[in-house]
Amino acid sequence: MFNGYALKLGGSVKLDSNGLFTLTNTTMREIGHAFYNFPLQFKNSTNDGSVISFSTTFIFAIVPEYPRLGGHEHGLAFVVSPFKELQGALPSQYIGIFNNTNTRLSSNHIVAVKLDTYQDLEFEDIDDNHVGIDINSLQSNKSASAGYFPTRENDTFKDLNLKSGDPMQWVSKTDCTVFAS
Repeated sequence: MFNGYALKLGGSVKLDSNGLFTLTNTTMREIGHAFYNFPLQFKNSTNDGSVISFSTTFIFAIVPEYPRLGGHEHGLAFVVSPFKELQGALPSQYIGIFNNTNTRLSSNHIVAVKLDTYQDLEFEDIDDNHVGIDINSLQSNKSASAGYFPTRENDTFKDLNLKSGDPMQWVSKTDCTVFAS
């Protein structure tokens, strides 16, 4: 629920009386953004090039207009960007981040965790229900079919249908070191 956090809303975002966001309308090709309104420092102040660890959690639901037909929604993304507005971004296969002329440019400086619900062969998607790590492009550097492990002790991977319309919680934490050049 939105409780007045410092977010910059853009595009087709609607905020209902319960504090829930609707990023897009299922009947139109739209883009909706909710960006944190202040810069975050990701790089350590030391000269070793390492990145600061961070975590986030949010609840989302991808609700297809026609669930029985599988929908043609393209999903959503958690984006780290130096910009609060993604100029020229297009909906659909560009998922509100890029367009046909700027995907795959190293000058984008964008990292996205994409919850993708459409298999787009142009971007070599592995299936129509996956999570991808995208750097400056919609072609994922790493991707895996969507799912989860029910418990820490249970190593049986369970499939998760991202476009089921059910509320899902995403928890992401990183403790990695990335060396920037």
